[in-house]
Amino acid sequence: MTKLVKYIFSALIISGAVYLFNSCANMASPTGGLYDVTPPKLLKANPPNNALNVNKKIIEFEFDENVKIEKPAEKVIITPPQISMPVIKSVGRKARVELVDDLHENITYTIDFTDAIVDNNEGNPLENFSHSFSTGDVLDTLAVSGVVLSAFDLEPAQGIYVGMHSNLEDSAFTNVPFLRISRTDSRGKFTVRGLAPGEYKIYALKDDNRDYKYDNPQETIAFLDSIIV
Repeated sequence: MTKLVKYIFSALIISGAVYLFNSCANMASPTGGLYDVTPPKLLKANPPNNALNVNKKIIEFEFDENVKIEKPAEKVIITPPQISMPVIKSVGRKARVELVDDLHENITYTIDFTDAIVDNNEGNPLENFSHSFSTGDVLDTLAVSGVVLSAFDLEPAQGIYVGMHSNLEDSAFTNVPFLRISRTDSRGKFTVRGLAPGEYKIYALKDDNRDYKYDNPQETIAFLDSIIV
């Protein structure tokens, strides 16, 4: 562990315009209207957000304008973590996520798009957009947020996976994939969503082979000493 680059890690529980005109008319070329700064608006989702007893692996979203998904492999976080890469794409006003892994029974799934969904013309992002559903009768809604910093310079650590285990064994993070995950943004911030009540250990991992566990000496890892309840 002494050869690893360590990260300082902290986690917290979350339970128009008015225009004036003069009296004289001036000749001018049309401006084309105001610049669009409005992000896409979700019209409907199938299955709906927070739906229960879901047994389908295709989730579709419809927006009020044409959209695109930027860097889905990096920005879109699906938890529980998927071993096989989901198919994530957009066509016109619709976005679609197709899960390849089999669905687990009685568990909450969360698709966190972060800022990946943008409108097609101006690129306005739909910030912090996430969607949850459960394959059982209960939807887990707890979340844990925090920040990951580099111990070398205390700068935000970007693109680091943050994972949680309900298995409290010291070796769990080396042989069992994380139960729930998130990923740090450009400011080092993260939010792990869809947690059930319970006790957890939390880890930060630069997961080079994307298997959601520490099994490569070249990967860097950090952990919080205390248990999160």
